Parts: sequence; structure tokens; C-alpha cells
Amino acid sequence: MTAFAAGTGTPWPAAVPAGIAVLVGACPLPLLAALPAALRAADRAGGDAVRLPAPWPARRDPVGWTGSAGGPGLAGRVDTVALAGPDVLTGTAPGTVTVHAGRGEDPVLVLRLAAAVAASARPGSDLRAAARALAAAVDGPVPDVAEADEQPGLGVSGLVAELRDPGPEDGGTTATVVAHAVLLGSPDWLAEHGIRVPPPLSVERERAVAEGRAVLVVAWDGCAHAVLALPRAPHPEARPGVSELVASGVTPVLLTPDDDGAARALAAAAGLDPADPDAVRPGLDPTARAAAVAGLRVRGRTVAVAGDPTTDEAALAAADLAVELVPWPTAEGTGTGTGAGATEHPDDAPDARPDPVVAPAHGSERICARGGPTEVAAALLIARRARARARSYVRAAVVLAVAGVVLAVLGTPAVVVAAVPVLGALGLAVRGPHRRS
Repeated sequence: MTAFAAGTGTPWPAAVPAGIAVLVGACPLPLLAALPAALRAADRAGGDAVRLPAPWPARRDPVGWTGSAGGPGLAGRVDTVALAGPDVLTGTAPGTVTVHAGRGEDPVLVLRLAAAVAASARPGSDLRAAARALAAAVDGPVPDVAEADEQPGLGVSGLVAELRDPGPEDGGTTATVVAHAVLLGSPDWLAEHGIRVPPPLSVERERAVAEGRAVLVVAWDGCAHAVLALPRAPHPEARPGVSELVASGVTPVLLTPDDDGAARALAAAAGLDPADPDAVRPGLDPTARAAAVAGLRVRGRTVAVAGDPTTDEAALAAADLAVELVPWPTAEGTGTGTGAGATEHPDDAPDARPDPVVAPAHGSERICARGGPTEVAAALLIARRARARARSYVRAAVVLAVAGVVLAVLGTPAVVVAAVPVLGALGLAVRGPHRRS
């Protein structure tokens, strides 16, 4: 351009800036900044509850902006949302534990022994909800447990030692240490250990199951001593969230470790059809939940999985689109049906604000949200809007680039004017991805 201008008689002081203006106007930086700008705008629209993946260059194709053949993005193609895990509809509130103790059993001792073995469950265990409820129901510190052994989806066992106060039988002067081999889990799992649930406790268990409660049996020293009934009531925001998912055109599916009765009662209270075998999948451990997601994809569905990565990483990895869900923080209303005091448990503190999630190179795309189905619906909507916004930003960048080059060729703009789009894009790049005030 400079040579052309000089050859046509344009003075060099004017020809050189014209050539520079063409180079600046043709710079592709506005095109490269269009996607991060759109993603940042969508991320800000999500507030504190929804975080989208980090934009380019951290990811070249976040949130499935294009399909494998350049078709609609993943967020726009999702037709099924799998709500996976024990807390996705209930939040992390401990709830009220009801103790049905056998004849002559101390409900306080039952709670202490059950809370001790439940606390030994691994961080990603489906028993964490029961562990929170039991810890909140115990008045005082939870005893330590030794030789803990968890069988995923079945139960947990361990040795619990307690210091017994001196009694008349030993002269009232010597305290003794009493150790119990404690098991907490389903009746079928206890039966594998040769422990039979006596008829009175079986009746209480059946009654609790009919009421839609999650039920665990506590046994120690070879005998079943109590049945624990834990509520599985949905969070107040769960039902509106499920309605929003349905209104957005996706089908919600509940994948839960709860037994059949508790799962269907929870589903009905949250607005799902408890009679639909495709809508409610009870009794699934983490491996089975991942298999259920794979089965949905085999049937031709585009599946987004919403779940806590500490319990459902396998299901998230098996999804087309993963929504890492930090459950609702603790709500009011904890305690125990036995009248024991409730105490705050560290696991129930409000969760920290989630950070942006970057998907691995060969895995599901990731969105991070805090809450429940309402935030999942919002995340899908924001991701879809972000993709549309990115397209409009790219079109605007192309128009500006073409206009800048044409005007520069005509000798209209100065270098500073041609550099305005480039400087704006550079400012976006320097600002960095996902930076919020």
C-alpha cells in the first residue's frame, strides 16, 4: 500500500501511514478476542451461581460451541439432564434422624455408634448425607473409629471404642474401655454378615420406607439394635428448578443411591413422575450412575449430567456436557427424633464460590454451578446464549476488520482510527478470562 501510494505521487509522509493503517486494520486480534468477550459477558450474566469454562486460549472450543461436524453446539443439543447423586435435589441440610431402637436400647448410644462409623465414609461416598445428619444429631463429639471398611452402595463398618463410667459392679472406681464392632447399612448387607433384623425392627423399617424415608440398620457385636430413618425431602428450590428444566425443553432424570421408596417419594415431591422408570433410577451407586448415563447416550440422547464431582466424577466424565454442581448450603431444621441435641457440622458450612472449570483435553465439557436444578437450567440457558453472542461478536469483528481495511486502502482513516478495534481486543486479552469485580 505504501509503495502504491508513493508510485501514484502521494508524498511519503502520507503513504507510510496509509500502509500501516492497512496492516493494523487487517490484524486478526478482534476476531480472536470475540469468543472470550462473549464468554465473559455470559459468565457475568450467571452471577455467583453459574461459572462457564475458561475461554480461549485455555480452551479452543468451550461449552461445545461447534459440534464434531460444525453443527449446533452441545449446549443447544442437550435434550436430557441427569440429576446424579444423593444431594442434587435435597441440598446438604442434615435433616432430622428418627431412631427406632430395639427393646432396652439407648437411642443416644445408637446415634453415637452410627455416627462414628458413618463419619469414616470416604469423601465421595453416598453415605455422606447420612453422616452429616448423624453428626448433627449427636450431642457432643463423635467417637473415633478404627478399621473402617466401606462397601459402596451397601454400608460401612468399623470398631468403635468408648470409655464407660465406673459402675457398682466394679466398685465404682475404675472406668473401662468398651469396643463394639459396628455395622451401618442395608438389611441385605447385614444378612451377608450373618445379622438378622428382628421382626419389631423390620416393621419399623417397612413403615419408614412407606413414608418415603431413607432407612439404615445399625448393628453391633453381631446383633441388629436399631433402625434409623432419614428424611429425603427436596430443597424448596428443587421443584421450581425441575419445572424450569422441563420448560427449557429437556427431560430431567433422577439417578440416586436412595432405595426405591425414598427415591420415588423424593421424585414426586420435586415434580418428577415417580411412576416413570426412565425418570427415576433408584439404588444406583456411582459406577451404576455412570453406566446409566452411558446407556442414555447409547439410546441417542444428548446428556448433560449435573452432580457433585466428589461423588459423581465418573458420571460427569461419561456425559456429553458436565455441570459440576456444588449443592445448596445448609438449611434450617436439623436434629433428631429422639430429642438429642443438634450440633453444627463442619461439612455443612456454606460452600465457597466455585471457580471457573476448565475441561480436560479428552473429556466432557464442564460448567460449574452452585445450587440445584434451577441453576442447571440457568447454566444451559447461559451457555446457549453465550454461543449466540459469540457468533454476533465474530460477525461484528469481521465487519469492523473489512471496513477498516477498505477505508485504509482508500486512505480515509488515520493509523490511530484503524487501531481502535485492535486496541479494544487487546484490552480484552489483557483483562484476562472470567475476571469479575
